[in-house]
Amino acid sequence: MFTTDLLILKIKLQSKLLAKSLNLPTNFGYDLLASAIYQHHDFEELCDSVAEFNYAENFGALSEFQKLKYLLICEVEDKELIDELDKEIEKMALRLEAKTVINISKLDLISNLYKLFGLENESKYIVDAEHIELDWQPCFDSLNEPQSILCSDVIINDMRVLLIATKFQFNECSLDNLEQSIIQNSVQLQRSNIEAKDIRDYSEWVRDSVECLSSIESPNADERPDFYKINDKNYLVYGFILASHKQSLANKTSNNIKIRVKNTCEKQIFILRFEGGKLALEFIYLHQTENGEKLHLPENQYIQDTLLSHPNSCRFPVVFNNVSYLMLIRPFAHIDWLENSL
Repeated sequence: MFTTDLLILKIKLQSKLLAKSLNLPTNFGYDLLASAIYQHHDFEELCDSVAEFNYAENFGALSEFQKLKYLLICEVEDKELIDELDKEIEKMALRLEAKTVINISKLDLISNLYKLFGLENESKYIVDAEHIELDWQPCFDSLNEPQSILCSDVIINDMRVLLIATKFQFNECSLDNLEQSIIQNSVQLQRSNIEAKDIRDYSEWVRDSVECLSSIESPNADERPDFYKINDKNYLVYGFILASHKQSLANKTSNNIKIRVKNTCEKQIFILRFEGGKLALEFIYLHQTENGEKLHLPENQYIQDTLLSHPNSCRFPVVFNNVSYLMLIRPFAHIDWLENSL
């Protein structure tokens, strides 16, 4: 059980951590924490409020001290508090930006605020979806090895997303090995002209998507994609929002992964944890919806012409906070972890 002394010690440590994360002198952190995070006049007033703070049996007792409630994260059952912090943390970042010169990006600032509250996963934009069991099914019926190309649905922010996994039969990741692996995996049991064309189209789609979205031949090992394990076999997994006529088939009430997209023009990368593995979920800023649709940047058009050219893919941007984004899933690379941890 926490005490007043423990909470005051906690805000002192938070003040030092805040100053350090913003490259400010330690003494600057105290009043900055008080005003921007807990919305008090200064640190002395914040300490006085904490001394009077009395946490009773439920959050209803916090009505008089709503501005202090996030102090209880990591001290009590805090899922509800973390959900509320997800909604409030951008406002904290804006208050900080208004009170001092911030020399880091908006996403790094938000990441540092999560660290302030002891939320390491949130600070690295890690989304734990281990509770969800993906139902991997063969994509093509006529393949000699049906497990070579698999697909599964997942619901993210009330949208049905299709994951497609391509078996990789080599230890070394390269475009040449990918080509050879696809050829070996695409042998058909019987002649089916319709499905043969679908498989050829799929092969082009996955090669183009890998070349567009993954640094498969980078000399830096941290940039190369990690294999995703399904039944202890290596796969490369890519995903996209399904087209609108496919969305109605989804059961959107169960296993819905909620991602709170931040209001920033920076590319946002979340690390999804599934089945003991990791995938990268990207939200790429396009434009404010009130400004009307704009031409894609070349790199965004490349994504449209590769991954999102799949016949089942939604070709329209997704909208959050009145902002249009491209949304995609690709293999995780260690650089995603490193960049989200800085």
